[in-house]
Amino acid sequence: MSDSNKPLEDIVCEIDIAAPRERVWEILTGRETTQCWLGCLQYTGKTGATFYMQPDPEKRQKGDLEGATHCEIETLNAPSTFVFSWFFPDTPKTYVRVDLEDAEENLTRVRLKHFGWDQFPADIIRHVRDGLAGGWESAVLPNLKRMAERT
Repeated sequence: MSDSNKPLEDIVCEIDIAAPRERVWEILTGRETTQCWLGCLQYTGKTGATFYMQPDPEKRQKGDLEGATHCEIETLNAPSTFVFSWFFPDTPKTYVRVDLEDAEENLTRVRLKHFGWDQFPADIIRHVRDGLAGGWESAVLPNLKRMAERT
């Protein structure tokens, strides 16, 4: 199998946040705060609910869902695990799992895993997967860290 057709690896990122796990959980899953660090629309914080990721800042500001990724909350296991699906209509779902663990007193390790890429042809979806990997690591998790570390 050529490298361009090998199944894509999961996206895995970690970040340490100087805050207690309960505080990080509140920011991670809170109705108002999730919209800020994740940049999503219509997030309610309820299992089974759908919310949307709109990459276009102008459309996001207007609440326009055209071209937005659909997400459905799968698991809210306070204060340790948050799982949601990530998909476009009529396509297979991928999943984002965020786990929180106490690294030491007042330090929380956040581990994000975005998986399910193996159900797509690698040569077609690689650019999407790689773009998301960069976004999770360079923007989204640092946003969570900034918000959780604010006092």
